[in-house]
Amino acid sequence: MPRPEYVPIQCKSALNRVQGMPFKWSLNPYAGCVHACVYCYARSHYQLAGHGDAGREFETRILVKSNIAEVLRRELRRPSWSFELVSLGTVTDCYQPAEGRFRVTRACLETLADCANPLGMVTKSPLVLRDLDILAPLARQAKVRIFFTITTVDLDLWRTIEPGTANPFKRLAVMQRLNEAGVPAGVLLAPILPGLTDSSASLEAVAQAAAEHRAAFLGTSTLRLAPVVKEQYLGFVDREHPDLLPRYERAYPGREAPQAYQQALDARVERIRERYGFAERSMRKAGLSSAAEPLPADPLPRRVGPQLLLPMIS
Repeated sequence: MPRPEYVPIQCKSALNRVQGMPFKWSLNPYAGCVHACVYCYARSHYQLAGHGDAGREFETRILVKSNIAEVLRRELRRPSWSFELVSLGTVTDCYQPAEGRFRVTRACLETLADCANPLGMVTKSPLVLRDLDILAPLARQAKVRIFFTITTVDLDLWRTIEPGTANPFKRLAVMQRLNEAGVPAGVLLAPILPGLTDSSASLEAVAQAAAEHRAAFLGTSTLRLAPVVKEQYLGFVDREHPDLLPRYERAYPGREAPQAYQQALDARVERIRERYGFAERSMRKAGLSSAAEPLPADPLPRRVGPQLLLPMIS
């Protein structure tokens, strides 16, 4: 992959008000992401914000919000702040490789921990383990939930859809270590990719790996294709899985998959979750609902056996 360019910037605000999600506030120390996931919904946010295009620039021009921890500290001191949960990494991965150098995510965690503010996070990176010294004490004082996105455990497919990420089994190993240290961590199986990762075999492989690594919870979410993201993702499908392209084009006239497909997929997922002990009560314990995205990561699953997608689009 091309060498990324890191651009330090000064942000005016740290906390972003969120609508329509099971949390009200988000925090993103970076813009852009070298993980280069082909399905990433954050590409549209990057382009619409005027940072660059949703393709190569999103993957290689990373904006570093150098002052975000200072701004966050001021915002948390406002009398109006009611210590609501803050979700980190909604449109970027807070622990992409840049964090090893710039440490702005760690600075934000220190700021949140200073006032025992609840937090949630979605990441694909084992680097989160570096900050266990902050997360473990905070988890004893406030609600902390860490989601590791695991789209597939098929390593051949993983290399094509998430080329800049860590091996999914490394993520799972770190997730297990966080749980053992008292930091609730689980798996976000997302997004489930029709025709690629939506088979029972693919979904079950992720659920089994999650259970074997003692995930505290397992959430899922289906693929959405916003206009800018759709161009990028369908370009990938055309290159790597051209036989699926006509079906995607018929199934996604808009950004959502057909309702009948989503309902059938939900039923399939729930059977698998129950089989591996991730029942509804586990999601409630995590403070989530299986019907909603736990934390952002627009989300859903390698061609293995019969596909739900084929009858949907045929």
